[in-house]
Amino acid sequence: MTTKVYAMEAEQGIIPRTASTSNGNGKKRVKLYLAEEQQMLREAFRAFFIDHGSIEVVGSSADTSAEALAAAAIALNPKVILMGIRVLQPAAVEKLEALREQCPGTAFVLLSASYDLKGLKSLREFARGTKVGCAYLLKHTIDTVDQLTQVIISAAEGRIIVDPAVMDGLMTTGEGQTALIKELSPREVEVLSWMAKGYRNNTIAEVLCLEPKTVERHINSIYSKLEPCPEAQHPRVHAVTLYMRATGLLPANPISD
Repeated sequence: MTTKVYAMEAEQGIIPRTASTSNGNGKKRVKLYLAEEQQMLREAFRAFFIDHGSIEVVGSSADTSAEALAAAAIALNPKVILMGIRVLQPAAVEKLEALREQCPGTAFVLLSASYDLKGLKSLREFARGTKVGCAYLLKHTIDTVDQLTQVIISAAEGRIIVDPAVMDGLMTTGEGQTALIKELSPREVEVLSWMAKGYRNNTIAEVLCLEPKTVERHINSIYSKLEPCPEAQHPRVHAVTLYMRATGLLPANPISD
């Protein structure tokens, strides 16, 4: 079966592209390729980003097979591939592993409607071994285009992002200091997840549609609920480290010399 691929700026076929372009203000736009199984979402994503100042959609397809993704990555040279699927299972992660071997510089944003624990565990292992950005979100937790934009840009910058809504699943399949993280409220976990992405308080407030002072209160509450911070470590670094260990994205215990 022929894979149908849309090249947003090419009238015929697929043309090679660089990984980023200028938005006219001197800033580079992130080149994004969309591989979304659901037509309605695929068209919605294209519409969202068609005139976006920070992201350029270079192509889209309903085909999420490893072969189709690799062909699109080689031809269009996107910085990020957004892959939308219905269920996160190990087979989906295997596609990413195969694609990573062929296109090691491409970052991934994986969206799914649901997941199973085996798929989540496979994704955790994939994220541990990647040297480029990787994000996993549940589709129903994306509230705004700005949130999805931040995630895509974060992946392009090399960050690893995990949806706060699957924290319990990650902690179930992983090791680490999970009891400490489970003391946090859902909103606190959400704030901590954005801290782990490297964002400052004002940016977190914008993404979550909160006042900066509200974000500060959540962060202070997080610090008070976690184990005491070592004197030589900043509380923010300490909190993020515990989060990464609880989700299995870092080893449960620091490596000793």
